[in-house]
Amino acid sequence: MSRLRIAIIGGGVSGTALAVHLLLRGAQTPDVTLIERGRRIGPGLAYGGSDQAHLLNVRANNLSISDHKPDDFSRWLSKRKGGDQSKTFAPRALYGRYVAEALQRAEGAHWFRRPLKRVRGDAVALRREGEGVEITLASGKTIPADKAVLALGNPAAIVPEPISSVEVIDAWDAAAIARVPSNSDVLLVGTGLTMVDVVLSLSKRPRSGTIYALSHRGLTPHAHADIPPAVQGTLAQSAPLSAALSELRNVARGVHERGEPWQHVVDGLRKATPTLWRGLTSEQQLRFLRHARSYWDIHRHRAAPEAAARIADLRKTGKLRILRGEVVSAGAAGRYIQIVHRQRGSMVRHRFDVANVINCTGASQNLARSRDPLVMQLLSDGLVRAHATGLGLDVNDDGGVLDARGAADTRLFALGPITQGAFWESTAVPEIRARAAALAAIL
Repeated sequence: MSRLRIAIIGGGVSGTALAVHLLLRGAQTPDVTLIERGRRIGPGLAYGGSDQAHLLNVRANNLSISDHKPDDFSRWLSKRKGGDQSKTFAPRALYGRYVAEALQRAEGAHWFRRPLKRVRGDAVALRREGEGVEITLASGKTIPADKAVLALGNPAAIVPEPISSVEVIDAWDAAAIARVPSNSDVLLVGTGLTMVDVVLSLSKRPRSGTIYALSHRGLTPHAHADIPPAVQGTLAQSAPLSAALSELRNVARGVHERGEPWQHVVDGLRKATPTLWRGLTSEQQLRFLRHARSYWDIHRHRAAPEAAARIADLRKTGKLRILRGEVVSAGAAGRYIQIVHRQRGSMVRHRFDVANVINCTGASQNLARSRDPLVMQLLSDGLVRAHATGLGLDVNDDGGVLDARGAADTRLFALGPITQGAFWESTAVPEIRARAAALAAIL
């Protein structure tokens, strides 16, 4: 009997985690083809850099790639750095190395055959073929499979319209960021975790210029707390969304008043969040995204304490200034870029010049604006549909992709950030790991 053939499109953390879990199924391991457009399989965009100042925002003891060995990463890290590293926030680049090695170890366990095939290429089309699917690469090569998984990772950030008229540096372009002059001012658009990484890179050299970081509300990520006794958050699923969020704030306030970190109220809610999210109507989800998302993000997706402390120091000295509001216009002014900024809640406009503008708005899961040939083809052919929130693909509870009519095809699944609209919690390693294990069993 022929073995099941599974093609995974995307060799970042999501695709690699699924491949690892499939390879750990022993005699049940199918033939796996892992397709990645980049040079390296494993790290992906998030963990493929080399800047040691960029730290993980999850402690090492919760970052194993495998559900079967929850302490795998912390043990791996401790062997390399010495001592107990379970509670540390390691460099992101080091985690990328771990993910790649974890895949090699899982692959090496199959000494009697090689079930994993690595393919470097850009998947540009996927079509149903008989009872399976056929994937076409940009090179023209086709790959047949019985089932396919879209593990496309984080797409490129979209340049906001007001700054699209000038040259904008992508936050992931390390070479371009290294060329930003330290004696000139620079504007970062976006104030989340991507901004934190870019500021840490820019501030490695002494700066005489100012780093401006701007977002609509000017909110920045909170820091992780020291590890306290775990506190479980509560959120009434049956209550209206506004009442449920008010309850969460009250619980966190009570915990804080007792002298305990509020962070663990949010963390205690983590496993229940996908169920709570899927229990909301589409209208409620959209209301949450409009009014509460930015506040949720800074409390839920927190910075490593060392990174947060560095950001606080830079703000205190005036080297980093956080702006609220919007860019009204941006245009060339000699060797500089003139920014016109309107403060939130005010009609007054301010002008200042910067040498560079860096887009730190983060990955965009808005499929309507995607320029990925594969995503565009799948949408055009009706094989997939966007989630009602506009965040990624619409999938069922098992990760099965829903087509334009809302029907699930047992040949096509999705995993990772592209399922954010369906599960909300789908971008961090602990959630990706758990869903990869569940999907491996389903496949």
